[in-house]
Amino acid sequence: MERFEHGGDTYGLGDVVDYSASLNPLGMPVQIVRALKLATGDYTAYPDPQCRDLVAALAAYEEVPENQIVVTAGATDAFIRIAASLAPHKALVCTPCYSGYEQALSQTHTRVVHHSLVAREDFDVTERIVDYIEPDIDAVFLCSPNNPTGRVISRELLCKILRAADRWGTWVVLDECYLDFTSEHSAVSLLDRYPQLVIVKSFTKTYAMAGIRVGWCVCGLPDVAKKLRDAGMPWAVSTPAQVAGLAALDVPGYIDLTREYVEAEREKLETALRDMGMFVIPSHANFILFQSPKPLYEPLLERGFVIRRCENFRGLDGTWFRIAVRTAEENKRLIAAMKGVLAS
Repeated sequence: MERFEHGGDTYGLGDVVDYSASLNPLGMPVQIVRALKLATGDYTAYPDPQCRDLVAALAAYEEVPENQIVVTAGATDAFIRIAASLAPHKALVCTPCYSGYEQALSQTHTRVVHHSLVAREDFDVTERIVDYIEPDIDAVFLCSPNNPTGRVISRELLCKILRAADRWGTWVVLDECYLDFTSEHSAVSLLDRYPQLVIVKSFTKTYAMAGIRVGWCVCGLPDVAKKLRDAGMPWAVSTPAQVAGLAALDVPGYIDLTREYVEAEREKLETALRDMGMFVIPSHANFILFQSPKPLYEPLLERGFVIRRCENFRGLDGTWFRIAVRTAEENKRLIAAMKGVLAS
């Protein structure tokens, strides 16, 4: 069977701890679970095709008009809609990054130009990217914090990129799916100044809702939002997904608690990895990218842990791995298992 190239595919592996999928270690809030149970009577009817209640709630949350919000069946659905709607002839993508951008662009036969990030610079996006935004680049895909590196793009640099894109009428697609794990502010406040910006977000990571596919886009232009809505399948976002999204927006204090927990556990993991001789990329997200002197995937799998192999990220090879930040107890067990692998 063909190997699934993303994380989270632990089916058939038995009783394992999944470090390959980067989800909130605090788990799905009880308020969401309760809302899903209470709404079971609604699941026999078709979902609201326009996601009216969730659109209204997201518009209030983002402080934008409702006609700039598009609800999607997760972030990957958003990227497919964006590629289909914008139909760029040539797009710029940083590497390493999430492969879903190129997968979506391949469906529109878009030519992809790669801007390679540098390990010795912690794979940061630098001002060099501005030189790649030429008149024939129709779209730029960015991620902050980037997957798999965990690095953020500063507001100053993002504005420089947006100015360069604005000069040529280039679209900028910004993936903020992991932004809630940082103290950085969303780029939504820049939409009035740079309407060619499309921002993609998701409930998946922050609220540990990977099995409930729901995300959203915030568009600078209402007509672009309409194109994205029209590009989706009818009833693409299920009723449970809409219920869960609404409930997530109404969970008090959860994001702040998450940030504190993830930051503390991430620091412990990074320190432990460095002490074991790993080359660690300092992360701002709920995952860590590192390079190992020894193979890790199979030996850790034998010990009950699944980590993310990163050789299928363009620009990385089989020595690179990514691990999620999980609970304190699980993280201790993983580090002990890694030490056992390295000592063997």
